[in-house]
Amino acid sequence: MAPSVSVLSSVDSSTSSVTQARLPKLSPEFIAQHYPSETKLLHVHLVHRHGERTPSSHLFPTISPKHWNFCAQGNRLYADFAKAVKVYALDADVGRDGNSHQQWHSYMFKPENSEKSSIFPKDNSSKAHKNDMSQFTADTCAFGQLTDVGRQSLTALGTHMRALYMDALGFLPAVPSPGDDNGPTEDLYLRTTSFTRAFESLQHALGGMYPHLPADSPLFRINVRPRSVDNLYPNYHCKIINRLHKESTIESIALFAEDHAALHKDILQVPSLREAFEAKLKRQTGYASLYVWDTVSSMRSHGLPLPKEIDDELIARVSKFSAVEYLHPTMNSTKLARMQIGPLVRELADNVVCAIEADRGIEASKQHPPKMSIYSGHDTTIGPLLAIFGDDLAGSPLLTTPANPMWPPFSSSLRIELLKDSTSPYPTVQPSWAGDLANHSEDLSTIPPEERIRPLNVPDSLYRWAPGRTGNSSPVPFNPRATRDYYVRIWYNDRSVQLPACRDPGAHHSKLGSSVCTLDGFFKQIARFVPSESETIQERLALANA
Repeated sequence: MAPSVSVLSSVDSSTSSVTQARLPKLSPEFIAQHYPSETKLLHVHLVHRHGERTPSSHLFPTISPKHWNFCAQGNRLYADFAKAVKVYALDADVGRDGNSHQQWHSYMFKPENSEKSSIFPKDNSSKAHKNDMSQFTADTCAFGQLTDVGRQSLTALGTHMRALYMDALGFLPAVPSPGDDNGPTEDLYLRTTSFTRAFESLQHALGGMYPHLPADSPLFRINVRPRSVDNLYPNYHCKIINRLHKESTIESIALFAEDHAALHKDILQVPSLREAFEAKLKRQTGYASLYVWDTVSSMRSHGLPLPKEIDDELIARVSKFSAVEYLHPTMNSTKLARMQIGPLVRELADNVVCAIEADRGIEASKQHPPKMSIYSGHDTTIGPLLAIFGDDLAGSPLLTTPANPMWPPFSSSLRIELLKDSTSPYPTVQPSWAGDLANHSEDLSTIPPEERIRPLNVPDSLYRWAPGRTGNSSPVPFNPRATRDYYVRIWYNDRSVQLPACRDPGAHHSKLGSSVCTLDGFFKQIARFVPSESETIQERLALANA
């Protein structure tokens, strides 16, 4: 599958800090182990969090400077960036919005403003502690802004993608291929949320992937969806989702009640945190740890000194309980996961189906799919996806309640690889969850979500296929093993994710192990989280009337 490689570049972090994302070390041994010659890579989803940023607001002036001078490069590039995004593309699947330009610019940074958010209000942003010696300069960042450190992290992520998928595997071309009529390249599908830090992170990831493009190289089309239909970011305007989240947050905290209370007690013992944290406890108990994490993680990521009381052990605990307060509810509630992240999972499944149809040469496929789809999002994109995949954020794969959830670090990434292997032996036993595979061909909408074997949007035609058949051939009987050549592997930063549905010997690759799911294993894992449009409407009506 891959050309011979003598030396492979690697991007890795030397620290085990919970505030930094790591990537696997690339070596010839790594390539041989994970990408043997009998496998073929068909498509890659890359979903990443934006890079390091400043805190969302200035909540703890006793420990955090008022002026964060980490944006020298970013501020110089900003004018060109603002000019460039005027030609960004609306997603073709969403339709055109006459106010899209104004909507995008409402999220543009101005030096004197912080980004507004329903989670982090603009508190104390104009105050500075008496010992704060920071000065406003041309390098000063806005609150919530991608810093030069974050730009470097995303460039490193892009460099890693280049080293793996271009240099080692030859999967992507070194120079993007032009699209129809010499238009933007169709090798990549690129999408970002409307937050500037996410857009700029994507920009730098592409810079790492293609550092020295010829002047006549094709453009990149970057898609941005209006906030109301963007599935990369939680819809805070949906009252039902907010209600479910609050209810599930209470349940999640109750699972760790003793340790959660102990953390709050210890935070209140830190003089530099006490006053602001106590005020947050009175106003918004559910997200109190998250306020501390927002500031502390940013400071640690930028090498800023912290009081001695805020040591590694306390930081790790704050990370855990920030995840418990805000990300764990998605793991704890299937209903919330279906509504909050289900639409994105549905889109990922659609992309997998499209790539398989293209591999089969099916004329019905509308167009040849891109080789890689890159989604630039947030911690609130990565965390819920890990919940869907049944993974503990700290590394212990679990199906329901994670023992030690951790907040996804800046520049964290998920890679979902679609592989094909027509030569290795396929599992000869059925996984324990399969039961009677005849229900594969039934009307899935009549089957309870938790019992479904594949998502509702995966068509029967995927299983009614045989090589050499044309549109004039007689109908192909439903064959639940028609997808046996296809596998899915998911990477989270520097490790592979073991999906619970793929642990059984009948649900993963016979040679590459449980981290490489059969396609059916992957579909089984995500099936209950992908509702149909009618189910979504029905669920929302039921919850609204509850």
